Amino acid sequence: MLGVDLLIKREDLAGLCVGGNKARLLEFALGSLRAKGVDTLIAHAAAQSNKLRDIAAAAARFGMRAVLLIPASRGATETLPPQGNRLLFDILGADVRLVAPNFDAASIMISQEEVRDEMAREGRRPAILDRRLEYGADATIAYVDAAEELLGQLAASGKKPHSLFIAAGAGMTAAGLALGLKHLRSPMRVMAVSTSGRARDLAPDIEQHAARAAERLGLTTRLSSGDFTLIDEYAASGYGVLTPALADAMRLFARAHGMVIDPVYNAKVACALVDKVADGRILRGATVVYVNTGGGPAIYDYSDALSADPVDVGVNNDVAALPSRRNT
Repeated sequence: MLGVDLLIKREDLAGLCVGGNKARLLEFALGSLRAKGVDTLIAHAAAQSNKLRDIAAAAARFGMRAVLLIPASRGATETLPPQGNRLLFDILGADVRLVAPNFDAASIMISQEEVRDEMAREGRRPAILDRRLEYGADATIAYVDAAEELLGQLAASGKKPHSLFIAAGAGMTAAGLALGLKHLRSPMRVMAVSTSGRARDLAPDIEQHAARAAERLGLTTRLSSGDFTLIDEYAASGYGVLTPALADAMRLFARAHGMVIDPVYNAKVACALVDKVADGRILRGATVVYVNTGGGPAIYDYSDALSADPVDVGVNNDVAALPSRRNT
C-alpha cells in the first residue's frame, strides 16, 4: 500500500477497555497512587481523548472514582445521545463534568484543584492526573519501558526499522520512546506527528518530559531537539478537525489492513506516512514502525464525514503487527 515494510505496534489492543496508549501511560502512575491510598482520579481532557477513557476504565477496574472534566463544545452536544467516549464514560460509571471551553493551562489546573478539594471535603483521597505533576514523569517512564519492549520484538523479528511514526499531543509517549531508544543506542528515529501544536512549542515539552523521566530513573541520557523529528504540518487544521485528507487516510488503512484508526491522532500519522513516502523522505522499501495509539471510539462522533467519498486503496503490502505487551 505505502511501498514500505510497515510494522504496526498495536497499542490500540492494550487490553484496558478498548485499548490505547494511555493504558500503558497509567501503569506506573496508577501503581504509585494506589500504594498511597488514592481512591479518586481527576483529569481534564477533550471528550474523545484516550486519557479520559482509560482513566475511567482503570478507576472502574480498581474500585476507584473517576471525575472527568471535559470542555463543553458544539452547543447542545451534551443533550444528544452519547457517542464514542461519552457513551463509554456512562457505561464505566465515571463522574463527567463539563467545564468552559478554551481554558488556558492555569485555568485547567484550577478547575482540577477545585474538584480535588471538593473530593477531599467528602473524605476521599483524590489525585490529579496532569502531565505537569508526578503523573507526567510516571507516564513518560512507561514508554521508556515500551522502547525496550519494542527493541526486543524487533530483534526477534530480525527487522531493522529506519524510523518510528507516532502521534504527539502532550508529547509524553513520544518523549518516553525517544529517550528509551537513545539510551539503548538504537538508530531508529522517532517521527512525532503533532496533532495540534507547533513544533517549536511541542519540542521543549518533549525534552522536559524526557528529562524528568530520566532523572526519576537515574539515567544520564538526555534528549535534545536533534534526537527526534517533529512534524507539525498536519496540526494546522486544529485538534479533532477531520479534513478530507485525514478521512481518506482512515479509509486507506481500514481497507488495506482491516484496521480502524482514529480521526484525531492516528489519521494525522497515517497522512504523514503517506506523504513522506510520496515525497521521498522515506525511501520506498524502507522498514518503518508505526505505533497505533488507539482512539477508535472517536470515529462514531464523525459519522457524517466518514460515510462518503471512498478512496481507491490500491494493492495491499505485507504488514506485520507488533502486539502491545498489555495484550499478551
